[in-house]
Amino acid sequence: MSTFLKIISVLILVFIDQISKYWILSFLKLGESLNLLPFLDLTLIFNSGIAFGLLDNLGSLGSWLLYLLVTAIIIYFTYLTLKAESKRESLIMILILSGGLGNVIDRTIHGYVVDFVHFNFNGYSFYVFNFADSLITVGAILYIWFFFIRNKDETIAS
Repeated sequence: MSTFLKIISVLILVFIDQISKYWILSFLKLGESLNLLPFLDLTLIFNSGIAFGLLDNLGSLGSWLLYLLVTAIIIYFTYLTLKAESKRESLIMILILSGGLGNVIDRTIHGYVVDFVHFNFNGYSFYVFNFADSLITVGAILYIWFFFIRNKDETIAS
């Protein structure tokens, strides 16, 4: 995959993420929910922590340290994305990088990440997340599958 195509792919995914967050911010107030399906709500929350609200109460210094750490990780994943040679590896790195960038943009603009997708079923409520989180999660699952599980299975079979 060419460098140009990688960059365009990242920009498109980050754009989709930012548009979805802009739309939800113009539509719902903090803490407000809109039921879409029996198992899906749009619920606006602001997440100053990391994935699933972990480390949400770090304070000002902790938030800056978290921001710097995430920025360093984004720089590293930019390098990995540009270096990736196979289409599979490129796709995985593009997903993770795009999600990370989408959330870093939120932290830069707002000081927190805008989350709004809320699944729930039979009284169980899953964490509220966003499109960028989905990109990171899918990318991480694909990474684990292709580079650990599948490669291990291929090694065992041969």
